Amino acid sequence: MDHMVLEVGLAIGLIAIAGLLSAKLRFSVVPFYILVGMAVGPHAFHWGPFDFRFIESAPLIEFMGRIGVLFLLFYLGLEFSVGRLIKSGKSIVVGGSIYIAINFTLGLSIGILSGFPIAETLIVAGIVTISSSAIVAKVLVDLRRTANPETEMILGIIMFEDVFLAVYISILSGLVLSGSSSSAVY
Repeated sequence: MDHMVLEVGLAIGLIAIAGLLSAKLRFSVVPFYILVGMAVGPHAFHWGPFDFRFIESAPLIEFMGRIGVLFLLFYLGLEFSVGRLIKSGKSIVVGGSIYIAINFTLGLSIGILSGFPIAETLIVAGIVTISSSAIVAKVLVDLRRTANPETEMILGIIMFEDVFLAVYISILSGLVLSGSSSSAVY
Protein backbone atom coordinates (compact mmCIF):
# COMPACT_ATOMS: atom_id res chain seq x y z
CA MET A 1 0.00 0.00 0.00
CA ASP A 2 2.82 2.41 0.85
CA HIS A 3 4.46 1.70 -2.50
CA MET A 4 1.19 2.43 -4.31
CA VAL A 5 0.92 5.80 -2.54
CA LEU A 6 4.49 6.59 -3.62
CA GLU A 7 3.70 5.61 -7.21
CA VAL A 8 0.58 7.80 -7.31
CA GLY A 9 2.56 10.69 -5.81
CA LEU A 10 5.28 10.17 -8.42
CA ALA A 11 2.67 10.19 -11.19
CA ILE A 12 1.15 13.41 -9.87
CA GLY A 13 4.63 14.94 -9.68
CA LEU A 14 5.33 14.00 -13.31
CA ILE A 15 1.98 15.47 -14.35
CA ALA A 16 2.80 18.68 -12.50
CA ILE A 17 6.21 18.95 -14.15
CA ALA A 18 4.62 18.40 -17.59
CA GLY A 19 2.03 21.08 -16.81
CA LEU A 20 4.65 23.58 -15.67
CA LEU A 21 6.80 22.89 -18.73
CA SER A 22 3.85 23.34 -21.08
CA ALA A 23 2.87 26.59 -19.36
CA LYS A 24 6.43 27.86 -19.59
CA LEU A 25 6.57 27.04 -23.31
CA ARG A 26 2.99 28.29 -23.83
CA PHE A 27 1.79 25.04 -25.42
CA SER A 28 -1.25 22.93 -24.71
CA VAL A 29 -0.54 20.44 -21.96
CA VAL A 30 -1.99 17.49 -23.92
CA PRO A 31 1.16 16.53 -25.89
CA PHE A 32 3.26 16.82 -22.75
CA TYR A 33 0.94 14.47 -20.85
CA ILE A 34 1.06 12.00 -23.73
CA LEU A 35 4.87 12.10 -23.89
CA VAL A 36 5.22 11.61 -20.13
CA GLY A 37 2.77 8.71 -20.31
CA MET A 38 4.82 7.15 -23.10
CA ALA A 39 8.04 7.55 -21.13
CA VAL A 40 6.73 5.69 -18.08
CA GLY A 41 4.86 2.42 -17.80
CA PRO A 42 5.65 -1.29 -17.83
CA HIS A 43 8.89 -0.90 -19.81
CA ALA A 44 10.28 2.08 -17.91
CA PHE A 45 13.10 1.88 -15.40
CA HIS A 46 12.95 1.86 -11.64
CA TRP A 47 15.52 3.57 -9.50
CA GLY A 48 15.52 2.71 -5.82
CA PRO A 49 12.10 3.50 -4.38
CA PHE A 50 11.07 5.36 -7.55
CA ASP A 51 9.31 2.88 -9.80
CA PHE A 52 8.33 4.50 -13.09
CA ARG A 53 6.61 1.31 -14.21
CA PHE A 54 3.53 2.07 -12.06
CA ILE A 55 2.74 -1.63 -11.68
CA GLU A 56 0.94 -1.48 -8.33
CA SER A 57 -0.92 1.73 -9.02
CA ALA A 58 -1.90 1.04 -12.65
CA PRO A 59 -5.56 0.16 -11.89
CA LEU A 60 -5.96 3.25 -9.69
CA ILE A 61 -4.32 5.54 -12.23
CA GLU A 62 -6.50 4.09 -15.00
CA PHE A 63 -9.62 4.68 -12.89
CA MET A 64 -8.56 8.24 -12.05
CA GLY A 65 -7.87 8.89 -15.74
CA ARG A 66 -11.38 7.82 -16.67
CA ILE A 67 -12.86 10.00 -13.94
CA GLY A 68 -10.73 12.91 -15.16
CA VAL A 69 -12.01 12.57 -18.71
CA LEU A 70 -15.58 12.41 -17.41
CA PHE A 71 -15.10 15.59 -15.38
CA LEU A 72 -13.50 17.32 -18.37
CA LEU A 73 -16.47 16.47 -20.56
CA PHE A 74 -18.86 17.46 -17.74
CA TYR A 75 -17.09 20.82 -17.48
CA LEU A 76 -17.53 21.32 -21.19
CA GLY A 77 -21.19 20.49 -20.84
CA LEU A 78 -21.50 23.25 -18.26
CA GLU A 79 -20.05 25.71 -20.76
CA PHE A 80 -22.15 24.41 -23.65
CA SER A 81 -25.44 25.98 -24.74
CA VAL A 82 -27.97 23.37 -25.87
CA GLY A 83 -30.16 26.08 -27.38
CA ARG A 84 -27.39 27.26 -29.65
CA LEU A 85 -26.56 23.65 -30.52
CA ILE A 86 -30.14 22.98 -31.65
CA LYS A 87 -30.15 26.25 -33.58
CA SER A 88 -27.07 25.20 -35.52
CA GLY A 89 -28.18 21.54 -35.91
CA LYS A 90 -28.30 21.54 -39.72
CA SER A 91 -24.79 23.00 -39.93
CA ILE A 92 -23.54 20.35 -37.52
CA VAL A 93 -25.06 17.50 -39.53
CA VAL A 94 -23.67 18.87 -42.81
CA GLY A 95 -20.24 19.63 -41.34
CA GLY A 96 -20.09 16.31 -39.50
CA SER A 97 -21.11 14.36 -42.60
CA ILE A 98 -18.45 16.08 -44.71
CA TYR A 99 -15.83 15.49 -41.98
CA ILE A 100 -16.71 11.80 -41.72
CA ALA A 101 -16.90 11.30 -45.50
CA ILE A 102 -13.48 12.83 -46.11
CA ASN A 103 -11.71 10.97 -43.29
CA PHE A 104 -13.48 7.66 -43.89
CA THR A 105 -12.62 7.78 -47.59
CA LEU A 106 -9.02 8.59 -46.73
CA GLY A 107 -8.91 5.63 -44.32
CA LEU A 108 -10.39 3.30 -46.92
CA SER A 109 -7.82 4.50 -49.44
CA ILE A 110 -4.96 3.86 -47.01
CA GLY A 111 -6.24 0.35 -46.26
CA ILE A 112 -6.79 -0.54 -49.91
CA LEU A 113 -3.44 0.89 -51.06
CA SER A 114 -1.71 -1.00 -48.25
CA GLY A 115 -3.22 -4.23 -49.53
CA PHE A 116 -5.15 -5.05 -46.36
CA PRO A 117 -8.11 -7.42 -46.41
CA ILE A 118 -11.57 -5.81 -46.13
CA ALA A 119 -11.92 -6.22 -42.34
CA GLU A 120 -8.56 -4.56 -41.67
CA THR A 121 -9.33 -1.86 -44.25
CA LEU A 122 -12.56 -1.05 -42.43
CA ILE A 123 -10.67 -0.88 -39.12
CA VAL A 124 -8.10 1.51 -40.62
CA ALA A 125 -10.94 3.64 -42.01
CA GLY A 126 -12.52 3.84 -38.57
CA ILE A 127 -9.23 4.77 -36.93
CA VAL A 128 -8.56 7.54 -39.45
CA THR A 129 -12.11 8.84 -39.02
CA ILE A 130 -12.03 9.27 -35.25
CA SER A 131 -10.72 12.16 -33.25
CA SER A 132 -10.39 12.26 -29.51
CA SER A 133 -13.23 14.25 -28.01
CA ALA A 134 -11.33 14.47 -24.73
CA ILE A 135 -8.21 15.90 -26.38
CA VAL A 136 -10.20 18.45 -28.37
CA ALA A 137 -12.11 19.39 -25.21
CA LYS A 138 -8.91 19.79 -23.20
CA VAL A 139 -7.36 21.99 -25.87
CA LEU A 140 -10.49 24.16 -25.94
CA VAL A 141 -10.31 24.53 -22.15
CA ASP A 142 -6.56 25.24 -22.25
CA LEU A 143 -7.02 27.93 -24.87
CA ARG A 144 -10.00 29.39 -22.96
CA ARG A 145 -12.25 29.04 -25.99
CA THR A 146 -15.20 27.23 -24.40
CA ALA A 147 -17.45 30.31 -24.45
CA ASN A 148 -16.72 31.24 -28.07
CA PRO A 149 -19.49 30.78 -30.65
CA GLU A 150 -17.45 28.44 -32.86
CA THR A 151 -16.99 26.02 -29.95
CA GLU A 152 -20.61 24.83 -30.20
CA MET A 153 -20.03 23.94 -33.85
CA ILE A 154 -16.78 22.11 -33.06
CA LEU A 155 -18.30 20.17 -30.19
CA GLY A 156 -21.46 19.48 -32.16
CA ILE A 157 -19.45 17.95 -35.00
CA ILE A 158 -17.45 15.89 -32.50
CA MET A 159 -20.67 14.61 -30.91
CA PHE A 160 -22.04 13.79 -34.37
CA GLU A 161 -18.83 11.90 -35.09
CA ASP A 162 -19.04 10.06 -31.75
CA VAL A 163 -22.57 8.87 -32.52
CA PHE A 164 -21.47 7.71 -35.98
CA LEU A 165 -18.50 5.86 -34.49
CA ALA A 166 -20.60 4.16 -31.82
CA VAL A 167 -22.84 2.72 -34.53
CA TYR A 168 -19.87 1.96 -36.82
CA ILE A 169 -17.89 0.16 -34.11
CA SER A 170 -20.95 -1.92 -33.20
CA ILE A 171 -21.39 -3.03 -36.80
CA LEU A 172 -17.66 -3.52 -37.40
CA SER A 173 -17.14 -5.55 -34.21
CA GLY A 174 -19.99 -7.80 -35.26
CA LEU A 175 -18.36 -8.34 -38.64
CA VAL A 176 -14.86 -8.89 -37.26
CA LEU A 177 -15.90 -11.14 -34.38
CA SER A 178 -18.12 -13.26 -36.61
CA GLY A 179 -15.29 -13.70 -39.10
CA SER A 180 -17.48 -12.40 -41.88
CA SER A 181 -16.37 -9.81 -44.37
CA SER A 182 -19.84 -9.07 -45.63
CA SER A 183 -22.66 -7.12 -44.04
CA ALA A 184 -25.25 -9.18 -45.89
CA VAL A 185 -27.78 -10.98 -43.70
CA TYR A 186 -27.95 -14.73 -44.25
